[in-house]
Amino acid sequence: MRSTGYWKSHYVLESDAEVIDRKLGTSFFVSGPERFELLTFEKSRDAPNILISPGSAGHARVFAELGYQMHLRGYNVFIMPKHGGATIGELVRRHSAAVDHISGTYSERVGVFGEGLGGFAVFYLALSRGRIKSAVYQNAPAVLTEPQFLRAVSTGRGAAGRRKVFLPALRILSRIAPWTPVPIWLYLDFEGLIDMEGNQESETRLVKDGYLKDPGFDRWYPLSAVMSLVSTAPPGPVSALEIPTMFLVPSRGWTDPSYLTDLYRRLPPIKKRFVDVNGGVFWMCSHPKEAATLICDWFDETV
Repeated sequence: MRSTGYWKSHYVLESDAEVIDRKLGTSFFVSGPERFELLTFEKSRDAPNILISPGSAGHARVFAELGYQMHLRGYNVFIMPKHGGATIGELVRRHSAAVDHISGTYSERVGVFGEGLGGFAVFYLALSRGRIKSAVYQNAPAVLTEPQFLRAVSTGRGAAGRRKVFLPALRILSRIAPWTPVPIWLYLDFEGLIDMEGNQESETRLVKDGYLKDPGFDRWYPLSAVMSLVSTAPPGPVSALEIPTMFLVPSRGWTDPSYLTDLYRRLPPIKKRFVDVNGGVFWMCSHPKEAATLICDWFDETV
């Protein structure tokens, strides 16, 4: 995919794509029997670190511009590979291995920005007291087995309506044939999540011209991975959370923001911040400089 340059023409909005490409490197970590690639912007061995974890379907280079803007703030930045149909439990272990690699090779000052599916995995890693120093979430996090969360993701039309209709049948099928492939569009509608109130032009470029035509995107996940999004119990109670935590909550997100408001209120008295974002699901990619500033300001305080 690097040779095609697809990401440079579709996912870079506010920077020079060629400069970003020249700054990009790679490093590798091992989780279980597999070896994974991290896209890397390296500052120095003793600099603080940020690990970016993408959402469903997308690959690391979607976040290249966001990572580059963070790098300009003095951070080593690492971007997780696409999740590739792994369950939440598998992703928690994979993220733990990535953090161990970073803290063992660079400094132990590791903050994580998790978006969507990546944010769910990072939150569970934080609840299990992984080695991260601070976390920022967008389009996440959640306690995936809570009735409040299940109601929130099944309320509304479009993909939410499909989730409500198909979820009972998928629960039954998952017990019989967990390997069954499920199209991601069945429960996640990228085009329907374009922000039509101010960011339509840039997000149309990202989504319609980019994501939906990108040969590197995942199109199907095994049913076991899909059902893990609504059936994986947290490794500990929310009250056990210890690390500084920031929620970035788009006003036009993929689900009712009241769930995240309620979850935030239930966090223990740690250092925490709730930021209302005037945007939608893809805000971190349609506004990479603004997003990097918010995230890095937080990590400057907490990592």
